[in-house]
Amino acid sequence: MSGSRKVVLDTDPGIDDAMALLYLHACGNLELLGITTILGNASIENCTNNALFLCEQFGITAPVYRGADRGVTGEQPEDYPDFVHGINGLADIQVTVAGKSAEDQDACTYLLESSNANPGEITIIAVGRLTNIAMALNKDPTFANRVKEIIFMGGAATCEGNVTAWAEANIIGDPEAASIVFNSNIPLVMVGLDVTLQTRMSQPFVNSLMPDLSPLQNLLRSINSVYANFYKTSQNWDEFPVHDSSAIAYAHNPDMFSTEHGRLSCILDGEQRGRTVFVPSRSGNHQVCLSVDSTAMLDDYLNNVTSAYR
Repeated sequence: MSGSRKVVLDTDPGIDDAMALLYLHACGNLELLGITTILGNASIENCTNNALFLCEQFGITAPVYRGADRGVTGEQPEDYPDFVHGINGLADIQVTVAGKSAEDQDACTYLLESSNANPGEITIIAVGRLTNIAMALNKDPTFANRVKEIIFMGGAATCEGNVTAWAEANIIGDPEAASIVFNSNIPLVMVGLDVTLQTRMSQPFVNSLMPDLSPLQNLLRSINSVYANFYKTSQNWDEFPVHDSSAIAYAHNPDMFSTEHGRLSCILDGEQRGRTVFVPSRSGNHQVCLSVDSTAMLDDYLNNVTSAYR
C-alpha cells in the first residue's frame, strides 16, 4: 500500500453503510474528500440526515452532498427495505443532527467539480445504487476521463442475487444507472455478493470495537442488533454479512482479495433485470472480487477502528 488515496464515498446509510463509514474514517491511507448520498436503504431525506448524524457521531468533518431522490430514468421507488434497516434507515434509533448540514451543491455537481479539481486522482467508493455517478456521466461524459477508479459494492458474478435469483439490491435499485457506469470506460472494481457474503460479523465483534463506556458502543450495538435480527430471522444466521465495509476493505488493502479482470454489463430487461454479467478478459478494465481473506479483513477492521477510537 502506497500513499494516501483520495476518496469520495457515495452511500445510502443504512446500517452496513454506517459500519463502512466508521471503517473508512479509521483507515489512515484513505483521505475522505466528501460524502454523496443516494436513496436506497431509506428515502433521500433519511439517508442524508443519517449521513450527517453519523459524521457528527464519528467525528468526520468531510462535507455531505445530497444526491438523487429517484432513479436515473426518473423512476421513484414504491417502498424501501425498512424490514432490514428500519423506516429511517438506521434501525429507527433517534437520529438528531446537532449542527452539521448538507452543502448547497447537489451530489452530481460535487462529483463533477471535485473530479475537475483532482483529475485522475479520485476513487469513488459507491456502496449504494449508482444513480449519482450515472447522472454525472450523463451531464458531462468527460467525467469518465477524470475518475481514477470506482470501487462499488453491488452485483453478483458467481452466486445468486439477494433480491431476485439474478439481481443484487444496489444494482436492481437502478439497473439503468449501473449500465451507464459499466459502459463509461471508468476502471471499475466490483465488490459483490461473491465476497461480501463470505465475511460475517457477530454482535460480540461489534461490541469489541469500542470501549464499554463509549456512547458509540451503544450506537453500534443498537443498530447492528436490528441488522443481526433480520439475518437470524430470514436466514437463521448467527452472524451477519459485511457488505459495504468490504468495499472499504478493498480500497484500504486490495491484497486481502483475489480478483479477475474482464468486462461487466447489466441486463435491463426480463426476469434477469439487474443481473451483472461478467465476461473474463485479461484486457478488460473491470475487476470482480471473487474471494477474500475474511479473517484478515475482520482483523483489519478491528485493528483500525479500535486504534482510531481509543
